[in-house]
Amino acid sequence: MVRSIKTLRETPDEQLIAEHDEHAKNTVVGTQYYLDELNRRVQQRALEAADRLARRVFWLTIVNTVFAVIAAVAAVIALFKA
Repeated sequence: MVRSIKTLRETPDEQLIAEHDEHAKNTVVGTQYYLDELNRRVQQRALEAADRLARRVFWLTIVNTVFAVIAAVAAVIALFKA
């Protein structure tokens, strides 16, 4: 059974997995099938690593902003004490 793209995108993951597993019992695949899965896993790991990096950069930016504000306040105080 071939679905339209709209129907395919609306189908829940669990249903697609169940249908795949059912069809896989009677299907013969080539090596590209395994290479595609390995590539998908590499992409998923890269995406997760990029997400972790982005979160760390966000918090580093927050910390740097706080230090910049503290430095600016210290500079203003130093100007008035001099």
